[in-house]
Amino acid sequence: ILSAIPMESRQITAIILIQIFAAVASAFIDNIPFTTTMIPVIEHMVKTTAGLELVPLAWALAFGACLGGMGTLIGASDNIVMAGIAEQNGIHVSFMDFMKVGWPMMCLTVGVSTVYMMVLEAAGLL
Repeated sequence: ILSAIPMESRQITAIILIQIFAAVASAFIDNIPFTTTMIPVIEHMVKTTAGLELVPLAWALAFGACLGGMGTLIGASDNIVMAGIAEQNGIHVSFMDFMKVGWPMMCLTVGVSTVYMMVLEAAGLL
């Protein structure tokens, strides 16, 4: 897919795609195994696709995986701990209750970090 993108747009396109994919995936699966699994994939992308650099893609993966964890109740261990403590104190937090707040916050923060990464890339700071 990235090979079909013009060379001057490949890096930024890869940053955006990786960050969004990582965020959505991390909302539903544990961040650490996901990130560990994705590192060789990104390394392979860099080796086989001209115009890609590893460091910006690694940052995109890190931002996406970290911020994606706030999207659902199961996205991060902290969320589950919070739900357990809330339950012990008589407050039930369902998956959908959490997602109603968490998913928009995830989208907002991923959007902000994506713009941030785009600015850094355009300025040559990555």
